[in-house]
Amino acid sequence: MKKVIAVLLVAVLSLTMVLSVSAENKTWTDDDTGISYLQIFDCDTKPGGTNSYTVDTNDAQEGEGCLVLQVGDGKVNEMLPAEPIDGSEYDTLEFDMYVSSLTIFDLFFGPGKNSGFEITSSGTCDYQEISWILADIRDFHAGEELAEGWNHIILPLSTGTVRESGTTAGKEDLAGPLDPSNINYLRFFMVNDSAGDIVIKLDNICLSDRQAVNAEAEKQAAAKKAAEKVVEKINELPEITAENYQDYKLKTASCRSMYEKLSEDALTSVPKSVLDKLIAAETAIADFEANPPSDENPDENPEENPGDTTGGDDQTTENKGCKGMVGVGAVAMIVMALSLGVTALKKKD
Repeated sequence: MKKVIAVLLVAVLSLTMVLSVSAENKTWTDDDTGISYLQIFDCDTKPGGTNSYTVDTNDAQEGEGCLVLQVGDGKVNEMLPAEPIDGSEYDTLEFDMYVSSLTIFDLFFGPGKNSGFEITSSGTCDYQEISWILADIRDFHAGEELAEGWNHIILPLSTGTVRESGTTAGKEDLAGPLDPSNINYLRFFMVNDSAGDIVIKLDNICLSDRQAVNAEAEKQAAAKKAAEKVVEKINELPEITAENYQDYKLKTASCRSMYEKLSEDALTSVPKSVLDKLIAAETAIADFEANPPSDENPDENPEENPGDTTGGDDQTTENKGCKGMVGVGAVAMIVMALSLGVTALKKKD
């Protein structure tokens, strides 16, 4: 019995540890946008590292609390994850940030001054780092315009300043680019300036795949637009006739060319009925060329053999012309004979 209880206690402790890790680094996907998130800090409790954060449990944007920063010269405010974070599948840093005044983004910026947010994979600052100063957070933020109060900050990792090495003696072996699969150090820092009574709060610090999802959405939108244009052109094709044959052939060939250039994503947006219409148009052209209008079927191409449109016999214009010429010759001969006869009578007289 004691052994069974011991086993159950171990199992419960193990499960508690798993749930603790899951809660620390929870992941989720937004059903509306398709964007996936990996939470680095929920900001419900004070993180490890050298920092002056306090926890505000009355103004949380997610979870049960948010972190309040002490704003001012020399504040480094480290955040050390319990375990390294594998963010290799993500491309954007996101967090909720409260500012009591937007002027904070113009402070701690200039010669001898520095500020901002950084993440590293070296376990310390300045090595294997990507960072944003406060002005960068404002300028590279990809969400809605910033306002006093709470803002959801969106920072593509590609906009951060890359730093591979610092100047600390003995840490040369830490030099290198950020390893996104081993994020193990974050800090919010402010050096050599004063912000007065400005308040900053942080909550729900995450990584996301927003850029990849947005790029894919733009790709799909472009593919759909290209497909719609092809569908429109195919649906505009009229019925083939002898009169419009050449124009019809050119338009059908153009539709086929546009269709063949569509991406695989765009092809899925072309209804089968529309493709069938294009194939039918190409078949009609082939049939038309294999069986062109003939003399036996003048209605197929009335210009080839108009025939006698005046009624009467079915003689061609050429034959009628010959008969006309014969008639004119006969009249001329009669006139000539009469003229000779008149001349002969005058000589007798």
